[in-house]
Amino acid sequence: MPTAREMPPFDVLIREDAPSPLNPLGLKGAGEGGINPVGAAIASALDDAIGVPGAITRLPVTPQRLREILKRAAR
Repeated sequence: MPTAREMPPFDVLIREDAPSPLNPLGLKGAGEGGINPVGAAIASALDDAIGVPGAITRLPVTPQRLREILKRAAR
């Protein structure tokens, strides 16, 4: 993995080719990518915690849904 020492100098060019028509400022999202996998990570952690792989199949996981999942798993 190169560090800043090995990287050649470069210029950054930011260009907006297609502003969004959905808001007055024409802004588009750029930070949503980091939040998308969070639900899957939580569902996977719950699967591991209850010891039933694949038990969580949809979000959100409410306490009531989790209770039902646990009841089905106990049968």
